[in-house]
Amino acid sequence: MTQEEVIIITQQELKEHASEWQDRFCHYLAKTLENKNSISERRKKFHKWGNLSVYYTIGQAKDDSNYFDLRYQGQSVGKISVSRRDDSVKLHISETQYNNNCNEKYFIGYPKDMCKVGSYGWHSEEAKAFRKYFRTDPEKQGHPEHRFENLLLKELFNNKGSEKSLTGIQPITLGKDLFFQMPTPLTASGSEIKYSEGHGGIDILARRKRGRESVLTLFELKDEYKKSESPDKVICQAIAYATFIVELCNTKARDCFLELCDLREIKTINVSILMPDPCDGTKPFNGESLSVPGSDIKLALHYTFFNKENAKITDTSL
Repeated sequence: MTQEEVIIITQQELKEHASEWQDRFCHYLAKTLENKNSISERRKKFHKWGNLSVYYTIGQAKDDSNYFDLRYQGQSVGKISVSRRDDSVKLHISETQYNNNCNEKYFIGYPKDMCKVGSYGWHSEEAKAFRKYFRTDPEKQGHPEHRFENLLLKELFNNKGSEKSLTGIQPITLGKDLFFQMPTPLTASGSEIKYSEGHGGIDILARRKRGRESVLTLFELKDEYKKSESPDKVICQAIAYATFIVELCNTKARDCFLELCDLREIKTINVSILMPDPCDGTKPFNGESLSVPGSDIKLALHYTFFNKENAKITDTSL
């Protein structure tokens, strides 16, 4: 299907199911903002070290959850809880996390005899061993797309200008540094675009600063550059998710979404593929503009390529 057809089909799906998603997303965003300070205060109760990332979903935010997800190169390896009663911090390792951490298809050398399924005080010997292991930067196997997503989030989040491969851009986070994936009521990863209760998530949502203006930027990530997931196909998936953002901004959730993204307005959404560099001079998109019927917001199509060895941005039209 053409890029324009993607927009029309996405709008039709969202319109047909409007009663099922509009109020729900308004509630999600309003509650997230209402709980933002509470979440930030709990986040301050534990130190995050460089090679582990802290994630917090919109679903957790609306419920003001005490739990934070710890991920290593995109894989969930544990959770942290902060008690509302006494601010005590605990590390929790579920059975699934433990089995994955011990699986040598993912990690080698995990301290499985010590860091077992259970809950441990943040300053316990078990939690110290857990932190020490991941501080060694163990080589991560499996789930390459999750790995690249996490590495690229950290690369974009890096504030050291001379070391950052794409300046002027920051991932949108909950509070200071809580990574999250913006949900949508769509699945668009196949050949069809469908309404879905299960949600398709936007891989990376960011702000691209140019002068005084910040532009909402949406990345759709793939871990391989191949014919079955060509730039033309991947950009269609990204366009569907960007169209959802446009339609979300046509609801009463608009102001909450803008506040969440720390934006005053949205005139344009940068819609970018994020793929390994084919190293053949390919430049599939260069800011071409698409109109969305019923909205003044434009979609600007871009490409961003990265090096698979170090997750550094090598080329982009942004």
